[in-house]
Amino acid sequence: MNDLIINDLYEIRNYLDQVVDYVKKIKDQKSLFASSYAETREHLYEIYSDRLDYSIYQGKYFEGLAEVVKRMKYSDLKNVRLSVIDGDKKSCFIFSSEDYNIILGIIFYDN
Repeated sequence: MNDLIINDLYEIRNYLDQVVDYVKKIKDQKSLFASSYAETREHLYEIYSDRLDYSIYQGKYFEGLAEVVKRMKYSDLKNVRLSVIDGDKKSCFIFSSEDYNIILGIIFYDN
């Protein structure tokens, strides 16, 4: 089930308005969003900006990481919700406003 959701999100990843609508439909599935928390935007920006620098240095790349870091840098949000969806083949991190009305981006990675 999670793999289907991750595949759907992957297909619409470049259309953040569609991602907002999709996430709003699935956000109440507690088992799906069991790992979700809010943190200050500055804190998450520092962490993922460092990971971006490290991944570039190491030659390892997580799809969507650069876009998320850029959007966090220029966002007016005070807090950002980080939600994890784990699949069998692929997983993703969704970065959003606390109420999921704004999606900053999604990082996808292979398991």
